Amino acid sequence: MDLSFQPVISRIAKAERVLILCHDRPDGDAIGSAVGLALILEGEGKETQVVNHDPVPEALQFLPEVSRVDSQVDLVQSDLIIALDSAGRDRISSSVWDRISNDPDVINIDHHVSNPGYGDINYVDVSSPATGQIVFQLAKEAGWKINGDAASHLYAAISTDTGSFRYPSTSSETMRVVADLIDKGLDVGRLNQQLYESYPMRRVEALAFLLRDLRMDCDNRCVSVLLPFVVTERLGLRTGDTEGVIDVIRAIDSVIVAVFFEEFEDGRIRVSSRSKSDQVSVGEVCKEFGGGGHTLAAGARLSGPLNDAADRFISRVCHAIHAIDDCQSVSF
Repeated sequence: MDLSFQPVISRIAKAERVLILCHDRPDGDAIGSAVGLALILEGEGKETQVVNHDPVPEALQFLPEVSRVDSQVDLVQSDLIIALDSAGRDRISSSVWDRISNDPDVINIDHHVSNPGYGDINYVDVSSPATGQIVFQLAKEAGWKINGDAASHLYAAISTDTGSFRYPSTSSETMRVVADLIDKGLDVGRLNQQLYESYPMRRVEALAFLLRDLRMDCDNRCVSVLLPFVVTERLGLRTGDTEGVIDVIRAIDSVIVAVFFEEFEDGRIRVSSRSKSDQVSVGEVCKEFGGGGHTLAAGARLSGPLNDAADRFISRVCHAIHAIDDCQSVSF
């Protein structure tokens, strides 16, 4: 794809009403980039609306202006749609697309390598660690002002999608972006405390349950945890309560791939996977199951039962790990 912001800037300039979408079950990058861009564009005189199929996770509700994310809207009419952090059109619920009463152009802004370029205008930078970083770069090139509230959202987006700047995709540019946000008055200490040191007790209880039944496969190089829906109900877990679990188990020194399996009420299984080596691509594994993402971070949806789904996926992960055994040792 042509990585030029000019088509994006030119199309936004022509729009008066902009509808901003992000993927279902939004995470920090989705919410941060969506609300951050909305605030930036409103500062440029645009009318904006942010719509998502799901509500903002409780862990992100401290962020300013998140109440503008609408999950209950009936019909929407706009001059332009901007889809953020959504690797495919289907990552945004069909019920959201069905609420759009006209047929405006779609700008697709993302960083997932599996993104097929489903927009009328596409800006997909697979080298970027977060969509929030792309939104910052877009605003900077366009000359748009980033106020304090927008800066908080962009920082949350970048920090959460880089694992607090621990993932290999974190670059010198990422640090320059964050430095710029701090120069704009961002209170990093306060934000980090709210992002990472303000968890409800049920989140800790979920972690305790998952670690108790930790599963190790492939000579301890693949670790996984399984969350049955009955446990989700018993603990009263909400969307976002299991964020970060995979990073805890990924930290085991022998582990190359970490996987989190979550059972939904309808029996479907959400798979979230992380790899510590670009020689073992979880993106390719997830692609085989109809999902996708990055080499080191990817997801998929599987049919149940839960244990069967885990067996199928882990078998494929172990095959990918064994495939490199005869070639070379794995580097981290």
